[in-house]
Amino acid sequence: MVVGMFCSVSFALAPMGPPMAGLDQGTYGVGLGYAQSDMTLEVMGGSGAGGEKVINDLQNDMYYVCLGYGISNDWELYGAVGWANAEFPGDGSTPDFDGDDGFAFGIGTKRTLAEDGDTKWGVLAQFTQGKSEDDIRTTTSGTWGNGAISLPGPSGEDSSRKLETKLEWYEVQLAMGPTVPLSEDMCVYGGPFLHFASADLEVKTSRDEYELEQHLELGAYIGTLISLGDPNASLMAEFLYTGEAWAWGVGAMFKCP
Repeated sequence: MVVGMFCSVSFALAPMGPPMAGLDQGTYGVGLGYAQSDMTLEVMGGSGAGGEKVINDLQNDMYYVCLGYGISNDWELYGAVGWANAEFPGDGSTPDFDGDDGFAFGIGTKRTLAEDGDTKWGVLAQFTQGKSEDDIRTTTSGTWGNGAISLPGPSGEDSSRKLETKLEWYEVQLAMGPTVPLSEDMCVYGGPFLHFASADLEVKTSRDEYELEQHLELGAYIGTLISLGDPNASLMAEFLYTGEAWAWGVGAMFKCP
């Protein structure tokens, strides 16, 4: 089997890598990658004058490096740091939120539970956090989230108003499933997973704060690991889907004996 570990923590709905420990006790793995995701989050509170109180198409781009460590031959820990941005559309003519690249991090653990021939069954859990900020200008009052989030317009004789906004999100993912070798240089993995997301949106100028949430969702994911011709180096590609979100990611991993 190719290298069975990938430190694939990213930020927002995140690629997870194989649901099994892939590092021997006392060894390290270093990885880097890119991921993109799209989520729908419910706005808690607010008027919702325009319909259902949700932020649709909250999109993230994520870049990260990570480090994994084998606690034992069937248990590993990993963490990641990087940057992520966020964007979502405004209501009607209201400016979109188009956030900058902000600091993000994640931690996780994987455990191999059983082996059936060359197939390994395991579980994983990971937590991620990221933030993104945007300065928008409004020429009239407007809203986000189908009217649930109010954005003030200019005051006095000003023709526009600058609004400082910040989005900070937190996510938990739990997964289980098999990792199945197809050849010496390739394996596939995946299975069901649970995903929960929460976010805080702050409009600093008006001192308004809103809570966004995606309730616990059941989804499925699938991925593949391909050896780079060296048993200590591999490429990863993965796709995830729930009823309220999707994501894909690619990356590379290098095992340090």
